[in-house]
Amino acid sequence: MSRLPTRLIVTVAVLEFVSGTPYGLVNDFVPVWMREQGASLEAVGALSALAMPWNLKAFWGPLVDRYLGFRTWIIGALLGIGTVTLAGPWLGDKLVPALLAVAVLGGLQDVALDGWVVGAVPVGQEGRATGVRIAAYRAALALGGGGAVFVGGRWGWDLGWYVVASLLALGAVGILALDRPPRAQPSSLGDWFRDFGRWLSRPGNAMVLFLALVFKLGDAAMAPMTRPFWLDSGLSAEQVGLLNTIAGSLVTALGAVIGGEVTTRIGVLRAGIVLGVLALSSNLVYAGVALVSDPAMVVGAGVFESFTSGLGTAPLVAILMRACGHEQTATRFAILSSIAGLTRTVAGSLSGVGAAELGYAEYFALTAALAVPGLFLLPLATRRLPSDVS
Repeated sequence: MSRLPTRLIVTVAVLEFVSGTPYGLVNDFVPVWMREQGASLEAVGALSALAMPWNLKAFWGPLVDRYLGFRTWIIGALLGIGTVTLAGPWLGDKLVPALLAVAVLGGLQDVALDGWVVGAVPVGQEGRATGVRIAAYRAALALGGGGAVFVGGRWGWDLGWYVVASLLALGAVGILALDRPPRAQPSSLGDWFRDFGRWLSRPGNAMVLFLALVFKLGDAAMAPMTRPFWLDSGLSAEQVGLLNTIAGSLVTALGAVIGGEVTTRIGVLRAGIVLGVLALSSNLVYAGVALVSDPAMVVGAGVFESFTSGLGTAPLVAILMRACGHEQTATRFAILSSIAGLTRTVAGSLSGVGAAELGYAEYFALTAALAVPGLFLLPLATRRLPSDVS
């Protein structure tokens, strides 16, 4: 069975590390910081709306595919994000607009990052590449999210901002050290739009779009409330930071690597069903643990949920990558991942209201039910994709 070349593994890992760092800042570091200062569940949940620019990143696709090159877009976005992050401790009431700017620039760089990765990975190796992608992405979240929370909780929140800024600088150096990515341009903008229209209308792609919308709905609805649940169950900010680092990132990365290998070996359909069911079961585990709120059981639920989340994400990303082909990769993957992100943003924005109204246990049980429709869509979404090869 063929393996990914080492050079390609390094490229994918560097690109995904760069992608995960600003997302960890907005979605892991800031929510815990706000909750520690007494913010309500509704306010913490509403922070998910700041991710909306990531969901609208498909609008950048035509520009990124045609002009300047992937590396130029990525470095330019990193400079802007780094500037905002360094100013973070002094932003005060300008924090939300600054985070919105980070989200806009993060979405722009992700379009270029994804276009680079999707165009480089051969058919049949998407599963393994996805394992590397998620592992590197979660490593960035572990350091830029949970790691920054731990540093902030122990030595002061200003230092947490500087941890994220340092990671961004490290990522920029890594990008500059990579080989220049290949980039093909169509002969005209009209040709580009005609090719894109043919891809969008291809039989089966509509189902892939719908699968991207609903497959991770259960996870998307539950995830924003897990950190507040940890705090409300008696864990300290430092413990939340460690759990977010060890469980929320490193264990998820392990699950993604295993899930990617399983996806490559048994195919995207069977892997999606088996691993999707395991991911759904973690929501039910959280619902059960919420009835007792024992700190040790909360930690166990967090570890299990993180592992199964990595397992379940691998086949979905592999499906999205395969549906893109190897042309217009920035735009195509941006559209598919934006749709998946839209679910995360909308469901996350409402999660605080749901948990406050229903209580943690009933709300987590509801999120398990939300994961079921995606499992039934898998056969329809995958039947027209290129066959698995090894």
